[in-house]
Amino acid sequence: MGSNDTLRLWRFFRFGNDRSVYTPHVRSLENSYEELIMRVIQRGQGGRLIDFIVKESDRNSRFYPLAYTLAVCARSTNQDVSRKAYVAIQTVCRTPEKLFMFLKYCKESLKLKSWPRRHRMAVAKWYTTNPQYLDNPMLLAKHVTKYRRRHGFSHKKVLKCCHPNTSRCPDDIKFILCYAVKGISKARRLHQGEEGKIMSVVDFINDVDTLRKGKMPEDDVVALIKKWELTWEQIPTVHLQSKEIWKALLNIMPMTALLRNLGKLTMHRLLEPGSPEETRTCSRLNNAELLKDAKLHPIQILSSLNGYRRGEGFRRNRYTWNVNQNIVHFLTQAYMTQLTSSSQTPNLPQNLLVAINIRHSIERHVVGIPLMNCKQTATALAMTLKQSQPSTHTVTFGSGGIARRLDFQLSDSGIYDIESALDAVEQRTDDNPVNFDAPLQYAMQNMKAVNAVILMTDRLTEQDRSDIQRAYRNFKEHFLDVSFITVCFQNCEETSPVAEPQDPNMLDVIGVDAGALDIILSFIADRDQQVRGLLEELSIDGRMEEDMEEA
Repeated sequence: MGSNDTLRLWRFFRFGNDRSVYTPHVRSLENSYEELIMRVIQRGQGGRLIDFIVKESDRNSRFYPLAYTLAVCARSTNQDVSRKAYVAIQTVCRTPEKLFMFLKYCKESLKLKSWPRRHRMAVAKWYTTNPQYLDNPMLLAKHVTKYRRRHGFSHKKVLKCCHPNTSRCPDDIKFILCYAVKGISKARRLHQGEEGKIMSVVDFINDVDTLRKGKMPEDDVVALIKKWELTWEQIPTVHLQSKEIWKALLNIMPMTALLRNLGKLTMHRLLEPGSPEETRTCSRLNNAELLKDAKLHPIQILSSLNGYRRGEGFRRNRYTWNVNQNIVHFLTQAYMTQLTSSSQTPNLPQNLLVAINIRHSIERHVVGIPLMNCKQTATALAMTLKQSQPSTHTVTFGSGGIARRLDFQLSDSGIYDIESALDAVEQRTDDNPVNFDAPLQYAMQNMKAVNAVILMTDRLTEQDRSDIQRAYRNFKEHFLDVSFITVCFQNCEETSPVAEPQDPNMLDVIGVDAGALDIILSFIADRDQQVRGLLEELSIDGRMEEDMEEA
């Protein structure tokens, strides 16, 4: 595998394509990468590639490239690689959704029409010998009832195809698998003599199955939520119009779900000023440990803050609520808390330049975060980088020849204030062409060294792309080994990428989501360098094998 293949493989794992472009919410393949992966396997590096997938499975921002690669390895004619890939699915595919994605790529991308013996056995073992389910059978019950159908597969369909041997399984796992195929009535009848041993699993599945049918009094639904700590996704829509049901959900709601549903909770008058529910919610928003455990990025919290301030839903059939200013205050505090959390960002290089294009359309909404506009997103990104690396230079620029330094003000608590930062980013009103040279000229005049340039703009035209590429090429003559990240907040499908195909130090981000933030930070920190190094080792070994064959 040559250096070009290494670059393509690295981009595929990180961005989901072999171009240096990241787009939010893409969860499917653009092209086939089977030949690329097979070249790695043919050079004897399939086993190490699987080790890489296992290592990155919990850290990679996108799972589908890993699932696809694992599927190619599993269906390889190299028996050792195939065997190792099938063993790895228990570690890599931690939920049924991920397993079903793996099976989808085995079926669709690799034209797998029937289930060979090794394939059947591996999938069957995912259910019957999976350590996470043997240690906690209730987890399997929750997964089977939560992830009923994904990617064209259901548990019933999969189990009928793989025919698992349950003779050595614990009784509770036998019951769960029987329920997934035959339903609750037949499962209870077939395991009638064993229910005493597995009562908790039987009760849970019976209650959830009854609830799913939607014919249950409100008080019983509330009781089940409290008994089994059900999430709002597990509650049928017909019951989600009740204040009492939302009240029961609020007490056990995970932090991410809480942020997503603050408007609904306020609409149901559960977060009235002075109420116990308001006090408990504000306390959770003010708890640094809970925020850290939830792994929320500051921009996710800021998006929730903007959405809550609107006082109405964003989609059709909007519902409205009276905004509680106490909730607004603690959401702002939560944003500030996460902004200063060292766990949010990796170690960044010292010499960063952040440049914000203040074109008049900067007030438009962002692809990936519709509740935030370009100005808010650009400012929040700049503040995140500034908080992580205080020596970062932030500038705004437009049609003029001068980039203006943007200095964020510290709040009384010693952290950067989002409100004053937004006020400092003043948009321009003229329609003259943007001078993309201005921020780079600023860097040459005011910075002794530059490790990375993060240029943010609302949109990209073909002229913009050409001007940015020319400005980057001129900049490279003064500073070596610079990473260039171009962040465009709106779709620009008609425009070619700014990033040049053969340059590993260039990246385009089209739209923003939590995954995009991880991509940007990793790209300019050391983590992507480590990932590239692991893939380069595969390339080096490949060349050594070729040299040996020639000899």
